[in-house]
Amino acid sequence: MKQVITFIITLLCALCAFAQTEAQDSIKTKELGEVVVEAQMQRTSATVSSYIPTSKQKNSSQTATDLLNRMAIPQLSPGMGNSVKTNTGKAVNIYIDYLPASEQDLSGMRMADVKKLEYYDYPKDPRFQGSAHVINFIMQKYEYGGYLKASANEFFISNSGQLNLYSKFQYKKMTYDLGVGGYYRNGSHDYNNTVETYRLPQSDGSIKQFERYSITDDAESRRRYFWPTFKALYRTDKISMSNSIGATFDNFPKENTSGSVYFSPADFPQTDFTNEANHRQNYVTYNGYWHFILPHGNTLNFAPYYSYAHSKQYRRYSEGQSSEFINNAFDNTHKASGNLRFQHDFGKWGDISVFTQGFYYNSKTKYSGTASSDDRLTLFRIGPGVSYNYTSDKFYGSVGIGFSYDRTKTEDVTENDTHPWIDFSAQYSFNNKNSFNAEFHYSNQIPDLSVRSSTVIQSNPLMRYTGNPNLKPYKCYDFGVSYQWLPNNKFNFAAFATGFIATNRFAYVYEASADGIIRTVQQPMGKFIEGRYGINGTARLLDGNLQINGQLAHYIAKNEQPFNWTKSHLNWYLQAFYYLNQWHFGIQYQSNMSSAGNFINGVWENSKNAYTAIVGWGNSSWNFQAQIANPFRWNWRSGSSVMKSKNYDFVQTAYNPNNHCFIYVSATYTFGFGKKIKVGNEATQMSGAGSAILK
Repeated sequence: MKQVITFIITLLCALCAFAQTEAQDSIKTKELGEVVVEAQMQRTSATVSSYIPTSKQKNSSQTATDLLNRMAIPQLSPGMGNSVKTNTGKAVNIYIDYLPASEQDLSGMRMADVKKLEYYDYPKDPRFQGSAHVINFIMQKYEYGGYLKASANEFFISNSGQLNLYSKFQYKKMTYDLGVGGYYRNGSHDYNNTVETYRLPQSDGSIKQFERYSITDDAESRRRYFWPTFKALYRTDKISMSNSIGATFDNFPKENTSGSVYFSPADFPQTDFTNEANHRQNYVTYNGYWHFILPHGNTLNFAPYYSYAHSKQYRRYSEGQSSEFINNAFDNTHKASGNLRFQHDFGKWGDISVFTQGFYYNSKTKYSGTASSDDRLTLFRIGPGVSYNYTSDKFYGSVGIGFSYDRTKTEDVTENDTHPWIDFSAQYSFNNKNSFNAEFHYSNQIPDLSVRSSTVIQSNPLMRYTGNPNLKPYKCYDFGVSYQWLPNNKFNFAAFATGFIATNRFAYVYEASADGIIRTVQQPMGKFIEGRYGINGTARLLDGNLQINGQLAHYIAKNEQPFNWTKSHLNWYLQAFYYLNQWHFGIQYQSNMSSAGNFINGVWENSKNAYTAIVGWGNSSWNFQAQIANPFRWNWRSGSSVMKSKNYDFVQTAYNPNNHCFIYVSATYTFGFGKKIKVGNEATQMSGAGSAILK
């Protein structure tokens, strides 16, 4: 393009000079300098922000999450993991050519075919099924053909690895995907050391306080994971029908630890413990997505889902010569859901969507060993709603309202609940370089099914735990604001703030007796409040060969009754990439992180800082990458969790390979065939129905 523009300008100058010389030799001519036109690689509007990846970014990426990290999209939170979240910590739904994708889809994507990325907040497009935050990959379109992709990685020192194979074949209106993958992990450094504080009432009215230390000396863990998936897609200008079926076999054959237990004051004798455990989960899943464009501005979407899961769990814990606890659990679960959405477009007056969401869950769980019982749980939800979207040149607004009817049957307890929900989002774009977003969401969330059992499990001589079949939905409030500035291709900047409040919530309550503690689940408890605000930005220097981006964020949380604490922490992240022809080099640093755990447990979690050096080589077919993480850290301590309550406290120190030195080596190869390749979302390992086994 640069040479063409230069040639055209030079030719025009020559013609003008010749014409002027013929007419009047006394008129002087002036030579024009070279003109370079630079494409705009990022822009924003009231409805969508668009980003175009460079060939260097694509060739240096093995997966779509790699590419997102290298592109440093200002609305997304940077990091060294595979999760994709907004700056405010909200989940992002991933689509490929307007079809739902997942983590494995992103791993199997052909990077050379990515043309553009689009980021949406509360998009009106019915193909996004009412998702709040969306990344949509726009791919190169082809007439027919397919490709094969193989990817392999190995974590040395931490001793785990993965191999995935993907294939795609398109013929006319049909596209077929087949994916298969496997993962293994062998470890001897995954365990926790725990210091517990017990405050137990005595018969004379006094309180006996002591600490129990559980220290692990040996640990051994194994994991084997395998998934196959097949998908068929039929697509025309007005119809898209995708149907996938897959299975997952996730087996932990060994999760064993052993060590010693002692007390302070030493009122009990020191003793040894052994913990033998294993579990597995196998499931089969169907996932569908059907989209129809109807006459007169109407569209219809339907997304059916079904999964069957079989789970098995075993644990044998012994302490000393006389205390032994065996807990077995078997679980069979069926889960089905459907989302039906009709949308009508009024043109300049906006559009309206009418939809209903249905959900069915049924599980049968059998406990044996120390506790023996049968649990049956059935959950049914139906939730109709309506949303309206309005768009002008610089403004986009969306509001949705509806209600959910829930019917829950746990053992002999049946609960019926009806509750409303509200969504609101507004976006204003000052121009194609500045945009502002505000959102609010209110809903009632269903308690996790694994805390509803009334079975009492004995985990050690002083601790038992149970659930609560009478739990009701709890109220949630989400709100946030963000601002994006994209001045040119060299820089971008974002500022954000978000908040979350849970009321009428349930939480763990530790009830004490002279014999020990029983952990129950009670409702209602006090509010849980958390917030986060910060900034992030990107600079691309040296003609785009050097990219530096980072984030600074302050996290605040308040956990009321029964834990009663308020905490905060400053987290930050920084990374830099340098591109030299087909080579790329990177460094990443993440500060020590602290945040609240699940609001039910009252835990404050802390993790160590992490740093990584990256070197890689890639083109449109091959990609090789090597990383060394935490090269100066050779202890296995990863972080800690702290919980304090009236009768019981604990400090748990986690040991695992996450923050230890490790070396990561990976490679991908993609082979294309046919005239051209049409890439949609890949065959994926699919999520299952879950389990109702008491946690």
